Amino acid sequence: MSLVISRDRQQNWALVSLWAAAAISIPYITFQFLRNRQQQTRRDKVASIPSLPLFVAAKNHALNDAAKVAIIDKTKGQSFTYRQLLADVSALKKQILETLELVQAADLDERRIAFLAPAGYDYVVCQWAVWAAGGVCVPLCTTHPLKELLYTITDSDPSLIILYPSFSHLKAPLQEAKPNIPSFDLTPFVENKAPVSLPSFHVSLPLSRRALMIYTSGTTSNPKGCVTTHKNITFQSDCLVKAWKYTSSDHLIHVLPLHHVHGIINGLAASLLSGATVEMHPKFDPAVVWNRWCDKGSSTMFFAVPTVYSRLIDYFDAHIRSTKLEQDARQGAKALRLVVSGSAALPTPTKLKFTEITGQVLLERYGMTEIGMGISCGLEVGSRIDGSVGWPLPGVQVRLTDKETGRIVPDGDNEAGMIEVKGDNVFREYWRRPEATTKEFTPDGWFKTGDVAKRESNGAYFIQGRASVDLIKSGGYKISALEVERKMLALEAIQEVVVVGLADEEWGQRVAAVVKQRPGTPTLELSPLRTQLKEEMAPYKIPTVLKLVDHIERNAMGKVNKKDIVKKYWPDKV
Repeated sequence: MSLVISRDRQQNWALVSLWAAAAISIPYITFQFLRNRQQQTRRDKVASIPSLPLFVAAKNHALNDAAKVAIIDKTKGQSFTYRQLLADVSALKKQILETLELVQAADLDERRIAFLAPAGYDYVVCQWAVWAAGGVCVPLCTTHPLKELLYTITDSDPSLIILYPSFSHLKAPLQEAKPNIPSFDLTPFVENKAPVSLPSFHVSLPLSRRALMIYTSGTTSNPKGCVTTHKNITFQSDCLVKAWKYTSSDHLIHVLPLHHVHGIINGLAASLLSGATVEMHPKFDPAVVWNRWCDKGSSTMFFAVPTVYSRLIDYFDAHIRSTKLEQDARQGAKALRLVVSGSAALPTPTKLKFTEITGQVLLERYGMTEIGMGISCGLEVGSRIDGSVGWPLPGVQVRLTDKETGRIVPDGDNEAGMIEVKGDNVFREYWRRPEATTKEFTPDGWFKTGDVAKRESNGAYFIQGRASVDLIKSGGYKISALEVERKMLALEAIQEVVVVGLADEEWGQRVAAVVKQRPGTPTLELSPLRTQLKEEMAPYKIPTVLKLVDHIERNAMGKVNKKDIVKKYWPDKV
């Protein structure tokens, strides 16, 4: 018996087979499609940039003006647009993730990345690339010896160290000391004059994420890693943009170190958030700055520490005054929109001499690593008060408390108190030091700065100094070392001075002064000096100990470690 299958049945079997194959292949094709799309999304995210406020602002500046310059790198002699900055950040972000084999995750997840780069465009790209990848920036100081670099690296525990070529000689000793931390040499970026495409953007990282670890100056204790979040950085930058009215037409000559908040936030972040151009110099040189100011209108802002202004004054007197350059120098400096002094107390004589030369009344402000900027004089020159750092910035709360009792000093009471600060500007923590972090906050959430100030009835603050080293208790009096220093600097013979308290059985502490004399002046002696100073201050404030020196050591921000000064010159008083 033969088996006969009709044409209809054959067609039915074919359809059944086709549907069966489809039932198997469609899920497989769908799976492959979704897998490929997921892989593409990961690849896109590796190169894309999170929509953090600073990056979004940079994108808007680039869209508004494709040729808008973000950074002028004076070492390279090259300019870089906001558009190229974002493109280079995208490329370096990808390289960092690939180096650490985190392409799949496309997120550093708050891993620390330490980098050593000179002040310039490559520094900014490094900083932004780490943020774009979700990491925490640990900028290393370019002038620190190996021992101090190792302290920062050991404490911050980074997952990667990025080295600029000029620091490649440190690679071998760093690897020897820290063999488990990978590193790579950064290939310097070059100006791209061809049209540059903007990278893609994705959803922002949480602003509560850790973003930056700056080490405290260590003038009163070992340096601590001060951790700020993206929220802190955004608030600090935006606060200054509003208070000091940064705009996209501003041009900052940047000479500040980039391992401190002054250079990072005031100089870079706030300027770039506003769309300004930052002209970056590898180090401060008074001749270079005066030359730039002689080119009237080439810059609008300048931020520095008091020692920088002293050096600018000295250079003007030695090389510009009574020369053909004097008029251009004076007019160029006078044309600046904003000139700010901070990070250390500004001596009144320095302020007055700078005003005489430039017509600029330096804007003083108060800040520190843990809070960014907290208090500032206003832009209106007429409202600035000599010796005052001004009023709390918008959104920043400031109060004074009695050190012994914790009592809040009432407004209008001209009583010295400990400065306490609260707001979104305040840092998150000291890295891996929970006890130290808790110790520096009050039970109701205010950060204890450790600085002492007085507040006048108009609300203006006057810094008295660090409670630990700048307040001297002698014969029942509380003396501000900063006040004594200001008065002494008014004397022609004194170029630099540091006032400290020395332990004394009878007086509790004696007021001592370490002085660097101005060249060409008669040698100072204690008795005639005291006679001069009695015309300026109460007798109990006048130093009873005098030490003349050739050099006073200061850190990159112009600060003196007073504990080291006492150890060096009066070791028996420690």
